Amino acid sequence: MKIEVIPTAQQVDTNAVKGKTVVVIDVLRATSVMITALNNGAKGVVPVLSPEDAFDIKEKSHDEVILGGERHAEPIAGFDYGNSPFSYSSSVIKGKVLVMTTTNGTLAIKNAMSASELLVASFINDEAVANMLANKDEVVLVCSGNNGLYTLEDALCAGRIMHLLEQRSSVELSDFALAAKALYQAHQHNVSDIASKGFHYGVLLQKGYQADLEYCFTQNVSNTVPYWDGKWLVSK
Repeated sequence: MKIEVIPTAQQVDTNAVKGKTVVVIDVLRATSVMITALNNGAKGVVPVLSPEDAFDIKEKSHDEVILGGERHAEPIAGFDYGNSPFSYSSSVIKGKVLVMTTTNGTLAIKNAMSASELLVASFINDEAVANMLANKDEVVLVCSGNNGLYTLEDALCAGRIMHLLEQRSSVELSDFALAAKALYQAHQHNVSDIASKGFHYGVLLQKGYQADLEYCFTQNVSNTVPYWDGKWLVSK
């Protein structure tokens, strides 16, 4: 298995992902929210680039739509919820469609649409993702980053997935993939501690999202792997 890691959403291009299995990671917090919403019974998750796109889909949809997301870690005016996974309980989301736009994660997903297979990962579904990837030939892990910049938490999660894949398959890693795996393996017993030194972690902590941070760094609590079926993200 050949594995490439792309550091930010902005660095994803068609040539890098076309025909490959792509896994988008945005630990804090878009992909953690998507996994949680589908795990709690959402009918599907639709990633979009702008609030205007989200409002348009809600207006035209025949399904019951929940609008969720953020800009710069703040809820979007007119949306139902922000970007906390705790907002998407079964009582809120079951049987409904979540239309999301976030600063980084939904951009990464939209940029990766030329993949042959598009999946979504975070720490909370890391084992399930690794199991699904075990027999793939070419895998690209996309770290969403933060406004075009590398983030510790996404690189650590990519490293975690590669660490798990090494236990399941023979892997060939690119230089940056090797770096991400080494970062994870050096800190695998204190992942959230090292991630807490990162910029985005600090922003969320300052805004009072301690519970979100603890949840998003909890490993293997969901078997749900969102995948793009051509219309929306659904549970694999």
